[in-house]
Amino acid sequence: MRRLLAAVMAAVIWGSMLCQAQSGPAQEREVLRKAQRYEAAKQLEEANELLSEYVQQYPRAVAVLVELGQVQLAQELSDDAMRSFGEALEIDPKLQEARAGEVKAVVASALADRNAGDNNGALSCLVQGLKLEPDSVELLLDFGIQADAMQIYINADKALTHALALEPGNVKAMYALAHVELDEQKMSLAQEHLEEYLKLRPDDASAYYGLGHLLHMLDKEDEARTALERSIALQPGQTESYYELGEIALEAHEEAEAKAEFEKVLTVDPSHGGALTGMGVIAYRAKDYASAEKYLRSAVLHSPDYVKAHQVYAMTLEKLGQKAQAKEEFDEAQSLAAQQSQGSRGYQLLTPP
Repeated sequence: MRRLLAAVMAAVIWGSMLCQAQSGPAQEREVLRKAQRYEAAKQLEEANELLSEYVQQYPRAVAVLVELGQVQLAQELSDDAMRSFGEALEIDPKLQEARAGEVKAVVASALADRNAGDNNGALSCLVQGLKLEPDSVELLLDFGIQADAMQIYINADKALTHALALEPGNVKAMYALAHVELDEQKMSLAQEHLEEYLKLRPDDASAYYGLGHLLHMLDKEDEARTALERSIALQPGQTESYYELGEIALEAHEEAEAKAEFEKVLTVDPSHGGALTGMGVIAYRAKDYASAEKYLRSAVLHSPDYVKAHQVYAMTLEKLGQKAQAKEEFDEAQSLAAQQSQGSRGYQLLTPP
């Protein structure tokens, strides 16, 4: 008899525990409806509080966890949203709504870190996201772009190549991969991807500028001019294509044409370091060292990391007899060139995603 009573009591206690751990469908639907009414009324704090209290009582309520994650995303609480979607996926790893929500939360968290100037935090967040969702094209794209900005070219290339393999027609992946390949000096691949991109986006002025810049680097001057002129036709108010045309003319010692292009740039952007340097070079070649000094002093002020500006400024100062200052500029140019040479080789993550 005592054993029977003990068994009954155990069953009652176990049943009570199950009731606390599991919610009924009707109760769950009502909570979701009420939360959605709060959301429709822009009362996100109330929706968050309602859903949070429910999942504390019923931690396996997957639909409520997903809804809570969506509310937290709307509140820009991306880290909280990642936790909610993660808890839902622990219960049901194949739940697509939770997977999609988690990707959005990771991207939002990385963007917040990036906007706060925390590039390492943004990259770390994306790495963690890719461990969970290694075939998410959105995460691969964001990771690739972030890694490229941080000169981690090997990983950027790998991620963007994988994204393009998953979605061969993804124009964002094509464009971003071409940018990485240009940074890696993989010129033929960069040209191939840019041209493929432009077949799909023929009205993108920035891409035509990128192609023109690439062709200029390959000494294909006529093709470069054609691409740059197309960029200008699409977006006349820009500066970079005019500047690139000026550089092409300057290298060909067509000073009058170069000057005309640089002046167009400086009309729009008087602090453009490249155009100021170009004007300084033209003046230097004409042995007008006073004018060259004026342009180049402004160039290094506005573009302190531009090696060529420091180099030509140093040469000009020597011509003006300012030996000590010239040496300082030469030393600065050499230091910057060494730093940028290291950066151009890029880095690789020790534990790539």
